[in-house]
Amino acid sequence: MNAPTMPPGLRWDDTRSRLKVLTPELADIALRDPHIITGVDRSKESMARLMPAEDGAPTIVQFFELWYTVNDNYTPFNTELRKVFTARSAAECADRFTALAARHAAALPARGDLARDYFGPYLTTSTFAMLGVPEGDWPNLTKVAKLVIHLFKQQLLGVTEHSAAEVRAFETVMRYLKSLTDRLLADGSSPFLDAARTLSTMDTGTWPIAALVGQLLMAGIEPMITASAVAVREIWRDPALPGRLRDGDADAGQVAEEVMRQQPPFGNIFRFVREPCDCLGVRLDPGTVVAIDTAAVNLAEAPAADPAHGCPVRPSAVLTFGRGTHYCLGANSARLQVATGLRELVRRPVALDPSAVRIDTHNNLKEVRAVPYTLQEES
Repeated sequence: MNAPTMPPGLRWDDTRSRLKVLTPELADIALRDPHIITGVDRSKESMARLMPAEDGAPTIVQFFELWYTVNDNYTPFNTELRKVFTARSAAECADRFTALAARHAAALPARGDLARDYFGPYLTTSTFAMLGVPEGDWPNLTKVAKLVIHLFKQQLLGVTEHSAAEVRAFETVMRYLKSLTDRLLADGSSPFLDAARTLSTMDTGTWPIAALVGQLLMAGIEPMITASAVAVREIWRDPALPGRLRDGDADAGQVAEEVMRQQPPFGNIFRFVREPCDCLGVRLDPGTVVAIDTAAVNLAEAPAADPAHGCPVRPSAVLTFGRGTHYCLGANSARLQVATGLRELVRRPVALDPSAVRIDTHNNLKEVRAVPYTLQEES
């Protein structure tokens, strides 16, 4: 496969050995075609080797492989979860999100880093609340989230060797995550936990549910922090926009949606060819990695707009949060969490220099390095 043979809308990335998809039409095909799947297709025998013992702990590799494994339960598992993460379910958490955002905004020091001092704590705790985790477990689960996020980034970089200290720490947090999962399944209360109890009957153990919790923490918290930081940078580029958001003359949700459409936290959505096909107009062999360029697809039909004017397309057309069969489970909650965080932030006398905000692109992820701010004296 080489560049001259590529149809319009496709590009072969020889450096990374993957096919790039650049247009909405081809993105829809890549996301819908049954020959191109979201994970690694494994037999039941392989799954048995993959699963750790109920009283044990997975290796780092085992744990992350659980995220990308497709087995006989894949479709019913996802169908059940979709019932939980609806717009209506997210709206039921709105008051809790607002209360947590207000709590963390009120605790801001006079100067610091918004990613560390506000967005990180607020988006972490609001995600725990949405999942139904009791507040007493939040400090320990925060440690789990930080380690899982760190090790996931290492996985993306191809790191396979870890220090003895990292391995010991991972085993400790995995045992905690498993015990917490079992406790929540036994007596926890939330729409997610109700669905998780049903899902837990599909496998012989509850490690898939523990892995799901870990995946939701990684796939949700970090991208929301990035999205919030990018949105703040764009909001403060317009000196009038924080006041307009505070007064209700602009909508924080629409501003954030447009910012994420233009600058999505994830550079690509990955799919894997399971069986030979030519659905994209070129022969695809099993094992081919298909990388759907989120920004290119998002902006192909609707150019970048002024964030203050809101997003010019429907939310379902924003690839970051779902197009075709690309369904981000936390999409509705993430939209509400980010918008709520921005609304509470603009109520504070925050002074911020957009040029001082540092957001890097690291592998496939945008990563927030610093969002420095100071609080002004209120008159």
